[in-house]
Amino acid sequence: MDPTGANITSFAPEGETAFDLWIEKSFLDGYALAAVGYGVLLALTWQTMHSFFSLPQKSRPWGLVGYAAMIFALATIGFGSATKINERSFVQDRNAPGGPSGFEVISFASPVNMMGVVAYVMLSWIADGLVLWRFWLVWGSNYVYTIFPAMMLLGSVATSLALIVTSFQVENSFWAARSVQFGTAYWSLSISLNILLTLLIAGRILVIRRRIKRSLGAQHAQKYFSAAAMIIESASLYAVVGLIFIVTYARSSSVQNLVFPALGQVQGIAPMLILSRVAQGRAWSQSTIQATTALSINGANGASTTNIALGSLASRQGAGLDSFKGVHMVTDKHTDSDSLPYTARV
Repeated sequence: MDPTGANITSFAPEGETAFDLWIEKSFLDGYALAAVGYGVLLALTWQTMHSFFSLPQKSRPWGLVGYAAMIFALATIGFGSATKINERSFVQDRNAPGGPSGFEVISFASPVNMMGVVAYVMLSWIADGLVLWRFWLVWGSNYVYTIFPAMMLLGSVATSLALIVTSFQVENSFWAARSVQFGTAYWSLSISLNILLTLLIAGRILVIRRRIKRSLGAQHAQKYFSAAAMIIESASLYAVVGLIFIVTYARSSSVQNLVFPALGQVQGIAPMLILSRVAQGRAWSQSTIQATTALSINGANGASTTNIALGSLASRQGAGLDSFKGVHMVTDKHTDSDSLPYTARV
C-alpha cells in the first residue's frame, strides 16, 4: 500500500463519461463557492450588527437592523437547503438515476429545495429594494427618478413568482423551456436593474466628487467618494456575478452550476456591505446629499461663493463623532478654478 497516495487506483463510477463527472463536480464546487460566500456574509452580518448595537438605543435604526436580520435569515435558509440537497445527492441518494447530478434535477421541485429557492428569490427582492433606496437617496430623494427602476423591480417580482410556480411543476422543472423563459426574464430584469442603478449611482457620486475636489481638495472627498464607496454603494458586486449567471443560464451552460449557488449569497453580501457602511456612519445619507449638492454660485461683485455644510459629513469614529462646521469659500472668478486660493470661515 502506497502511504503517499500517489499511485491510488482510479475508482471512477462505471458507465459515467468525463462530461457526467464534470457536471457532478460543478454541482459540488458550486456549493463550495456558496459556502465561502455564506462565510463572508456571516462575518459582515456580525460586523454590521455590532456597529448598529454600538449606537445609542434612541438613535438606533431598528428598521435597518431588522432589514439586516432578514437578509441573513433568508441567506441562511437558502444555504441550509442547498446543504441538505447536497447531502442527499452525494451520500444518501447517490445511486439515483443519473447519479448525484440526476438527483439534483429530480429533487429540484422538492419542498426542501424549493424552500431555498423561494428564500433566495425573496432575498433578491429586498436586495434590489435596498439598492433602489440608495439610488433614491443619492439622486436627491426625487421620486420621479425612481418610477422606471420601480417598474423594473415590480417586473422582476412578477416573473420570479412565475418561475417559482413553473419550477414546482414536475413536467416543467427549473431547466425546462418554460421555466428558462421565466427565469431568464426574472434575472435579466433584476440584473439589468442593478446595472442601471450601479451606473447611475456611480455617475452621480463622480459628479459630486468632482465638485468637492475642485472646491475643497482631494482630501475632503476620500471618505464618501472613494472607488470602494462607489462599488459598495452601487451594489455592483451582484450586477457582475448576476450577469455571468444569466449568460450561462440562458445558454444552458453547465458553468451555471458553479455560479448559481454563490449568486444567492452574493445577493445578501451586496446589501449587507451597504448596511455595514450605514451602521458605521460612512454611507451616504439624505443630509450628506443635501450638504454635497449645496454648491451655489453667486456671481455678484466679480466673485463666486460656494457654501458647503460640512456638518452633515460627520463620521463615526469609535464612540465619538468628528464633525465639521460649515465652510464659506470665496474665490475670484477671473482665476483658474483648479488653483484658486480660498478663505475659509468656520
